[in-house]
Amino acid sequence: MRAQAKTALRLFKKHMARLFTIMAIVIVSVGFMSGVGEAGGKLRSAIKGYYHTHTVSDLQIKSKNPFGFTAEEQAFLKDRYGEENVRKSFSYEIEEESGVTRIYSLDMADNAINQMEVLEGRLPEKGNEIVVERETTDFIGYAIGDKVRLQETDYAVCGIVYNPMLLAKLKEPSWQFEDEKVTKVVYFHTKTLPICNEAYVTLSNRALFDSYGKEYEEYIDGETAAVEAELGEENVSVLTLRENWGIASVISYSEKVEQIGIIFVVFFLLITLLIVYSTMTRLFDEERAQIACQKTLGFGSWRIVKKYVWFVAIATLVGGAIAFPVGYGLTHALYVGFNLQYEMPTETGAPSFVYYLITFGLLFVATVLLTIRSSLSLARQKPTALLTPKAPKSGKKVILERIPFIWNMLSFKYKSTCRNVLLFKSRFLMTVISVIGATVLVFAGMGLWDCTRLMEGAEMLRLISIILIVFSAALCALVIYNLTNINVSERTREVATLMVLGYHDNEVSGYIFREIYIMSCIGAVLGVPIGMLFVDFVFTAIDFGRLADVQWWTYILTPCITMAFSFISTLLLRKKIIKTDMNASLKTIE
Repeated sequence: MRAQAKTALRLFKKHMARLFTIMAIVIVSVGFMSGVGEAGGKLRSAIKGYYHTHTVSDLQIKSKNPFGFTAEEQAFLKDRYGEENVRKSFSYEIEEESGVTRIYSLDMADNAINQMEVLEGRLPEKGNEIVVERETTDFIGYAIGDKVRLQETDYAVCGIVYNPMLLAKLKEPSWQFEDEKVTKVVYFHTKTLPICNEAYVTLSNRALFDSYGKEYEEYIDGETAAVEAELGEENVSVLTLRENWGIASVISYSEKVEQIGIIFVVFFLLITLLIVYSTMTRLFDEERAQIACQKTLGFGSWRIVKKYVWFVAIATLVGGAIAFPVGYGLTHALYVGFNLQYEMPTETGAPSFVYYLITFGLLFVATVLLTIRSSLSLARQKPTALLTPKAPKSGKKVILERIPFIWNMLSFKYKSTCRNVLLFKSRFLMTVISVIGATVLVFAGMGLWDCTRLMEGAEMLRLISIILIVFSAALCALVIYNLTNINVSERTREVATLMVLGYHDNEVSGYIFREIYIMSCIGAVLGVPIGMLFVDFVFTAIDFGRLADVQWWTYILTPCITMAFSFISTLLLRKKIIKTDMNASLKTIE
């Protein structure tokens, strides 16, 4: 047991860079997947709490009659829903130079439905006093004591309030003036309405509301049909929360965030598994001789592979543990980001583990199973097969050699690079596919940014696009660094040979890194058209944006970002190449 522990410790110490790289990839992937996945549910839960806390009305019934509801119509609403569930008001809009002004007259002391919050000052006590809606991106700001002129009369502002029906901080559409938005909302306090042309109704079964769940939708549609049948569609218009710009858009964006989370969970998961699998299979090839020695000493297959399973399990567990606060912080950032556009309720409740456990659980199980499968297949081979060096790849003509015009123009070092790139097909494919995946994610983030940049009121998805770009770029950097590090580690004997032959440091580095640049370039270029297909799928799934909205520079900048990370990775690993121990490396058997 002591010998096994020492062997395992040496494994961890020798491959510390790979261990930390796996941890970092898990942190980025699980952090993004759990953070974005949890954000959508948290937003929907917040709106559900908001609905109950502020007693938000389910129906807004507006009379089309210039004299408002008749006595019979008001009696119908009272009988059907109960007087305590109906809040009456008189409202209208006027168009001014500063924009559309919406005016309400209602009993502000009766605050049971759509509970307004007094932010500053007090409610009106005199006929010449009003309260105004709080300042937002579009609503004009006022201070207590300011004068507001309405229809040739001056009124004094005695209070600043927040109406829960005006959740959005921008783009509150006008009821009366098409394609115009409201810039000012004022409230008069009156016990007796001269005209009642508006009624806010709360339905009895409020437990059904679940951010527009199916049962709630059916319930609302049934009530809407009943009111229109009784009062006549020509006399009233019935608005539901679907028509409330603020609440409806929060729910719509939360659904889009959830959909983006689900789509990118799959993509991040696949890329992470591909990288971990590539890392571990190459590690097993380097450990062939040690596995053979342990088999000759009588060690069973499972006893041999346990340390490799622990290697990937510990890397994944540590990365997953760090990923939880990263994901939680991301969810919090997205929630706070919603405050750029909406008057969101204070974030409450303990962090949820649902998305985190699902994404991390899937990743952990998959990586461990892949490691067990790969290592057992190697450990079950006979010691003689493991100790026998793999036969070198037979030299074959690469495709460029069949194009003499191009091939004859290349110098020896570039001919050698081309042969090496195309000779080791598994290494080539694994690297190119991984780079393609990372490039696709970067393209998706930038494409989403392009679309949100063109659309008013899409700050939330703009924030999502920034986060996606950052996490995708981080994953891209880790993917390229990991693959480059593995390629360098596998070729220490080759590097030592070049050094013995008198190659300078720059020549040796260039010999290795040119291959990385070529494979990264191929992956970056192929990642753009595949990214186009992926982005088109995402836009269709979330019903937002078009591929045509993606700017031309995104097609150029995306592969440039990938190549930049490739260049940075080679700079970081150059020191590892030039410090290669020639004696030790040339004694190894490939």
